[in-house]
Amino acid sequence: MGKVILPDDKTLKHSFYKSGTRIFSQGEKGDDIFILRRGAVTVSVDGQIVGLINTAGTIIGEMAYFLGHNRTASVEAVVDSEFIVISGDYLQETLMKRPEIGIELLKILSERLLNTTRYAIRLESDIVHYRNELRKHKGVKDEKKPTVLEELLSHGFITSQQLEECEKEIERIKKKGATVSLPNILIEKGFISADQFVRFLEMKQVK
Repeated sequence: MGKVILPDDKTLKHSFYKSGTRIFSQGEKGDDIFILRRGAVTVSVDGQIVGLINTAGTIIGEMAYFLGHNRTASVEAVVDSEFIVISGDYLQETLMKRPEIGIELLKILSERLLNTTRYAIRLESDIVHYRNELRKHKGVKDEKKPTVLEELLSHGFITSQQLEECEKEIERIKKKGATVSLPNILIEKGFISADQFVRFLEMKQVK
């Protein structure tokens, strides 16, 4: 969700939804995009409310249009609400005439991806924190999160000797006050190729 400015076109469809009305449901097909003019709606995933949208100009439903997927969430009006509803066909025609609108929509999707990535990182950190708190309660030592080098070693991308050499190089660079780039160190020393490092990162994402 984000904001986008559309051409001033009186032919755009305006739809009104009473409080409690489901605007669209998770899993259903649809390529219409909705822009909130007034009101407020909840966003639910798997039956759980995950967000509230009440800012005029917010765009909803663009992921289904751009990705060709079914709706990833359900949206329901919590007060009487008004939307501008844009059909996929109309939007495609508009993007051909006004490509800058497409750029704005891409910015919205990029911002959403960035926020999701940040949330995932924060969530992973919280999980480790609460797991360690539970382990403390049970009298178990904190679980230390492995470093990237340790993960590379455990997955067979580098050897123990290469790990030690990289750690020494990192310390040497830090003492100089320079910026440390682990991928550069690994690649320059010939311990791993760029493709191998990318494959390692992709493997971590799957996990």
